[in-house]
Amino acid sequence: MAGAAVKKDSFSQNDFKRLPVADKFKKVFNRFRTNLIVIFAVIVLIDVVALVNLHNIYAVYYEQNSQQGEVRITIQALAKYYLWALSAQEESDRNEQITGAEEKIQELNDGLDNLGKVYKGDLTEIYQHIKNIDTADDKLVQLFESGASNEEIYDYYVGTVNEAIKVVVKDFKEIGISAKAQAKSAYTLAMISVIVMTLITVLVVAYAIIYSNKARTALSNSILGPISDITKAADDMAKGKLEIKVSTDSDDELGKLADDITYSTDVIEDIVKDIIETLKRMSCGDFSTGSKNPKLYIGDYEAIRNALNDISENLSSTLLEVKNSSQQVSQGAVNMSQGANDLAEGSTDQAAAVEELTASVNSITEQTKQLADVAEKSKSMATQVRDNAEMSARKMHLVTDAMTRITEASAEIEQVTNSIEAIAKQTSLLALNASIEAARAGETGKGFAVVADQIGKLADQSSEAAKNTHQLIADTMDEISNGNSVVAETTDALDAMQHSVEEITDMIVRTGDLAEQQAQSMEEIDKGIEMISNVVQNNSATAQESSAVSQELSEQSESLNNLIGQFTING
Repeated sequence: MAGAAVKKDSFSQNDFKRLPVADKFKKVFNRFRTNLIVIFAVIVLIDVVALVNLHNIYAVYYEQNSQQGEVRITIQALAKYYLWALSAQEESDRNEQITGAEEKIQELNDGLDNLGKVYKGDLTEIYQHIKNIDTADDKLVQLFESGASNEEIYDYYVGTVNEAIKVVVKDFKEIGISAKAQAKSAYTLAMISVIVMTLITVLVVAYAIIYSNKARTALSNSILGPISDITKAADDMAKGKLEIKVSTDSDDELGKLADDITYSTDVIEDIVKDIIETLKRMSCGDFSTGSKNPKLYIGDYEAIRNALNDISENLSSTLLEVKNSSQQVSQGAVNMSQGANDLAEGSTDQAAAVEELTASVNSITEQTKQLADVAEKSKSMATQVRDNAEMSARKMHLVTDAMTRITEASAEIEQVTNSIEAIAKQTSLLALNASIEAARAGETGKGFAVVADQIGKLADQSSEAAKNTHQLIADTMDEISNGNSVVAETTDALDAMQHSVEEITDMIVRTGDLAEQQAQSMEEIDKGIEMISNVVQNNSATAQESSAVSQELSEQSESLNNLIGQFTING
């Protein structure tokens, strides 16, 4: 514990703060590991002692108690066998009880052997007492076999056998008392061992806790202290502070880190001050050079120095180019002003010409619209004439068909007339024959003769009528033939007129479509001319504005030249 106190005191020494962080942790955790090993060894020792005591309690004292109990049970059984043998009426029953008693004597010897394995005392005398029981048993068997009286056997049993049994019982009772004393002693020793080991464990754990607190405090003071200062410095840097000093008495990596942060902030502070000074010069118009302290920009900060130099050079070059461009813009503005005036005058002339063209196009557009309306009306009329011509042609075809049918009917009528004429001839011939026959009949045939004469006259009239019909049909056929010729000529003329009307209608329709298309085209031309007029007017206005802008641009160029003259640039 004295060495532990020296080790604990070593945490407060400055040597611990000078150790590297890895060595600090190594020193602390090596000692902590040693403490854990000691605690573990003490716990293992306590467990071993506890296991030994438990083993003794179970394997020795518990087993002693168990063996004593079995031996006592065997002694009681032995006494019962002897009593049963004494009370037995038959020899076989008595022999059986004696045999059981002898078996119990053997069990006593076996039980004593088992007890000797766990009992540390001397059992020689007990073996002799059991042997005395065995000898008394042999004598008792002899008495049974010799036919001794029950009183003699009973007296021997009470005076010898039972007394030997009592001696053995007394022996085992003494063994029980001794075993109990030994168990109590073992229990007391186990309790003392557990208490002692527990106290040792408590002391070791208390030492470990005290050591852990000391180690935690030492690590916190030597690590968390500088880390806190470094964290505060980092927060200040994040908030934009540059004048940062990190002070620490630690010589480890954290102390070096604190010194590096202090040096870094000093370098950044110098660079920032130089940047501010350079930007102030540039804000005053001096672009002749970048940083005047280029040695401050080390490492990656060279990019900032190069950027400042590039800004100075680029702005200087840009301002020079702006100056030259301003002069060119001024000259161009003068030329632009003259061109804008010329453009304005030309735009005015173009606007007048466009107005005249617009008036002419509007007149043509109106005429085209009228032509489109007339073409639309002509189209309607031509369509109606074409429909009428088609209807007349259809009707003439119907007349032609009717004339054809009349011609056919006339031919049929002529055939009928020929038939009537033939019939009339036959009737006339028949009437002549009838007259001849009536004449031959005399008076009797006079009435028939009259009829025959009338029939003859009727036949002549029919023949005459047939001839007239022939002549009438012939005249009709001639007229029909003439009518067919006229109808055919009329039909051909109507067909020709129909084709002509259709062609004229198609021409009028196409003319109407062309007139509509022309009217639409004229409207589009009118819109285009209107757009041209707007463009010309816009050009005129733009030209005037350009003239004004060019004048203003010329003035701005002169002002810009005056402003650029205020800057200090290269070239």
